[in-house]
Amino acid sequence: MIPYEAYQNLFEKYKISAWHTIEQAWKEKHRFYHNEEHLAFLLNKIQLSPWSEAEKEILYLVAFFHDIVYKPKGQDNEEKSAQLFEELCGANEAIKKQVSEMILDTKSHTPSSELSEYFCKIDLAIVTDSNFTELLAWEKKIFKEFQVFDYSLYKVGRINVLEKLKKQNPHNAQNLQYLIEYLSVHRPNIGVYPGSFNPFHNGHYDILEKAEQVFDKVIIARGINPEKTETVINDDINPVLYYRQTEGFAGFLTDYMASKEKDADITLVRGLRNGDDLAYEMNQISFMKDLKQDLKVVFFHCDREFEHISSSAIRNLEKIGKGFGDRYLPK
Repeated sequence: MIPYEAYQNLFEKYKISAWHTIEQAWKEKHRFYHNEEHLAFLLNKIQLSPWSEAEKEILYLVAFFHDIVYKPKGQDNEEKSAQLFEELCGANEAIKKQVSEMILDTKSHTPSSELSEYFCKIDLAIVTDSNFTELLAWEKKIFKEFQVFDYSLYKVGRINVLEKLKKQNPHNAQNLQYLIEYLSVHRPNIGVYPGSFNPFHNGHYDILEKAEQVFDKVIIARGINPEKTETVINDDINPVLYYRQTEGFAGFLTDYMASKEKDADITLVRGLRNGDDLAYEMNQISFMKDLKQDLKVVFFHCDREFEHISSSAIRNLEKIGKGFGDRYLPK
């Protein structure tokens, strides 16, 4: 989407090394709003602005680097973005200081200069200039970016943020209020995908991606299966799960699901490899419905190329030789 090569002269002028790092960052899969679409919007606004060419160059640099580090759980994204800019940029200290300060200004959108005020304004244009329909589309993207958090926490935190934005932007307060009212009653459809996931392999990932096309988000619930004595719950999860909600639980799965139902509609997600899996799952679900009569279940069949993969088989491969099971794990 972004013609990075068109800005190569800019990067070379300001001695920015390894500029492909910029492209890789903006293409990260956990970005749904703070992505290339947002970057393209900013670059276009800057290009059409009345600033001088020298001032536009500074604005371009801020646009490329202000969200280059974007971790939903991070509290210092702006600081790390500014630090990365200084590491990659070989320009004079005055330029580095100006761009870094403007990047840091986006943390609270409190500008330290007139140029920074302009950038903060276009960076927050989605809040200041959007109608309710546009705000709702924005909200859904932000929700996806913050799916790593439990929805009960996200809902409270998000409404608090929107309340502050409403006070700061009285000219668009009504549309922001509509969004707050929507969030106060909205119940997302959330899937719970349980398993021991020891390890989380390509077959699991295939089911997860299919479920994510159906549900607003999917929680990976890592439980203790009493039949799998080798299973140990730990924090060593596959990196593809870093930006998804992953929780451990003990006890009945039905109790865990019920604990999530206050603010969301919860559905059990199960993966199938073959008919044997289906027979086993149906038997287990019969027991679960004795405990939770309103249980909702959706089955997803994995692609044929993954039908032979199981966590126990991978663990056996690892006993034979360290690393033999890596080919079956998501990269």
